[in-house]
Amino acid sequence: MSELTVVKFGGSLTENPQAQNKFLEELTLISKRQNIILVHGGGPEINALLEKFAITSRFVNGLRFTDADTLGVVELALSGKVNRVLTTGLIKNGANAVGISGKDGKSVICRQVEYLGFVGEPVKVNRKLIDILIKSRFLPVIASIAADVEGNIMNVNADTLAASIAVAFKAQKLIFLTDVAGVFDKNNNIIKEIKIKEINSLIEDKTITGGMIPKIKGCAESVKKGLKEVWIAEGISGIQKIKGTVIKK
Repeated sequence: MSELTVVKFGGSLTENPQAQNKFLEELTLISKRQNIILVHGGGPEINALLEKFAITSRFVNGLRFTDADTLGVVELALSGKVNRVLTTGLIKNGANAVGISGKDGKSVICRQVEYLGFVGEPVKVNRKLIDILIKSRFLPVIASIAADVEGNIMNVNADTLAASIAVAFKAQKLIFLTDVAGVFDKNNNIIKEIKIKEINSLIEDKTITGGMIPKIKGCAESVKKGLKEVWIAEGISGIQKIKGTVIKK
């Protein structure tokens, strides 16, 4: 199996057991015929634990500042809960899933975004550990945590981590599964395909707005770096027959 797909499972989908179970069943079937790397975040779980431990978040330009206490909660939520749930679900469905994070085996090296605290931006993907897993027919399930060159643990945006891994492994496809069905035009119809040269005009005429802007720009960067196609799709609809928006060159 030479074809590789990287899938990013959106944190909000972890709150929908029905969608999650359907996704894990389908991903197991797909993993029998092609290589899969699953990357995940876990925003809702992080928020729930922060509330449980009475830790108040502060935000810088709309982005969460990750102090030492928050980082501990992030790692507990992602590696201790979400990763375990996804990995166990895949195993129950028959997949050879292995749960890790970006810090394991120094798989993802990041630089600190200092104004956000213990938040990292990926700068290098070391393929060795993930390669070993894939070549041994395992399905890596990767939590969005990494470390800098000195081994300091960092919280990493899961979208960015998935894109970095997909580019490093020259994946045929990168799929962002979210709680929206793709990019919509002004008539509320899904735009099935977007060329990267069209993105700026779609932003200027406000077809693409809000949180979709950085996601689309990230998709475009991944395509520019060699990916053939990047999908934004609704996780609840499943992954066997993707319905959403594909970004191409």
